[in-house]
Amino acid sequence: MTDLENVRLDPIDMIDSAGDSHRFHCQMRLLGPDMIVLDAFELREDVRAGYEFRTMGEPEDDVLTLLGRLVEKMRRALSVRFLCAENHRQRIRDRTVQGRISSDMSGFENMPVVVVDGKEIAWDDFGRMLMAFEGWQFRLDIADPADEL
Repeated sequence: MTDLENVRLDPIDMIDSAGDSHRFHCQMRLLGPDMIVLDAFELREDVRAGYEFRTMGEPEDDVLTLLGRLVEKMRRALSVRFLCAENHRQRIRDRTVQGRISSDMSGFENMPVVVVDGKEIAWDDFGRMLMAFEGWQFRLDIADPADEL
């Protein structure tokens, strides 16, 4: 599969539901002989940060079809807000929050952070957001980045 490495995709600019602009860089990779992965991600100071999206396909799939599927996934995600500001603090808007698990490599300990609405939230801060629901039940579903939630 030599043509895969020659595919160059320009960055994609999109607006989220709050009117904020996001620039996504795309990368296509071959995983084994029968799978390709198309990633779209934001960069901050030349490092992946913020929103990240993924779709998967087969090497024979049309690149523009995969890109179209990825862009639709991005549009759906950017149209929803899970957090809102209240008294200069972030809080969970309703009773549902969706995001991505990441890590904070800047500190001594490799602590988890979550990325919600394209914003990194420290694990302790996310825990404080959850305290608004103390005593409630919850379900945590972990999904592959290529899966739809």
